[in-house]
Amino acid sequence: MVKKITRLLIILSLVFCLAGCWDSIDLEDLLIVYSLGIDVSETNTNDYSFTIGFPTIIEEAPEKKMSISVDAPSLGNGKTKLQQKVYRELSYDAIKVIIFSEEIARRGILFHIDSMLREPLFRGTTRFAVTKDKASDLIELTPPVALFISDFIFDSIQQNYEATTVPISTIRNFSNQYYTFGIEPSMPFISCEPENNRISLDSVALFKGDKMIYELKGNNSRAFMLLKGDIHKGIFTFNYGINEYPEKEFISINFNGGTSKIRTELIDSQLHIFHDISINCDLGEYTPKQSILSKDKISELNSFLSEKIKEELESTIEILQKKLKNDNIGYGLYVKANHPSYFDKENWNAQFSKATIHVNSKVKIRTIGVSR
Repeated sequence: MVKKITRLLIILSLVFCLAGCWDSIDLEDLLIVYSLGIDVSETNTNDYSFTIGFPTIIEEAPEKKMSISVDAPSLGNGKTKLQQKVYRELSYDAIKVIIFSEEIARRGILFHIDSMLREPLFRGTTRFAVTKDKASDLIELTPPVALFISDFIFDSIQQNYEATTVPISTIRNFSNQYYTFGIEPSMPFISCEPENNRISLDSVALFKGDKMIYELKGNNSRAFMLLKGDIHKGIFTFNYGINEYPEKEFISINFNGGTSKIRTELIDSQLHIFHDISINCDLGEYTPKQSILSKDKISELNSFLSEKIKEELESTIEILQKKLKNDNIGYGLYVKANHPSYFDKENWNAQFSKATIHVNSKVKIRTIGVSR
């Protein structure tokens, strides 16, 4: 009896395996897309230009990679036109990056996001990014240390995220931020110089709804990550000028994680947001002539660094709250949870612009190395 049951289970397993593979497509019959770029069409500004990048697997192919572009009024029609230009079935399962030109991002990208969500061809880990100029130029670029630009951008976004410089944006989290009241989306911003084969990824594209409204650069980009609580690693340098030594002096610290705590209160009908950020770090560079081997000196450095970072945080909040009136941090999520009767989901950005925000930073140097 046991043997009969065992045989039956084996047969059923084989049947299920065969049933699950009957319509599978051989890898050699697929054209695997690694990147997708979306621009405004040069021939009709009401249309879009869709560019895909993919490897060539034929040994006789003159290049190891190719790109193809088509003009179309929508992503669905673009996929049809792209399919008509190639000799194998297009597969978007392995796509790593979707790149929007800044012009497209400022027009609004929900039109494309909606198509991606209705027909889920892309992985949840597929990265979103905005590029300053044409997305097609970026896709056609040959990066200095990788064969495919998709690999380079995907890894660069990950590295800069871990270096507390730019956020990670995917189909899932962008749509979640778009449809959630109390937070506005953001994604990495790429500057590209095709003539110099140079790529820079150290800025943040801020969105209001599905439209890009601002590029957050440099120290403000880093401060934005700290405010969002994405405190990881990274090397950050500060000018440490003091009166006794007129020449330039520098301190560099290596971030080693931290915490972000947000508290909200209504005081006399005025919204107060209290945001405390704690950063652990190691001292990576110290050029001043004074010895650092004392508790008082380390305490002085902690205070100096805390104040410098606080200035960057306040500068970034000033941009978001006063210049843009746009909550890309997500303070509204806390207000919605803590003060539901006060929170106005349709006008939160206006409420955010009038809130009193108290931001504080606390830096703690853990190790100083073997210097003086």
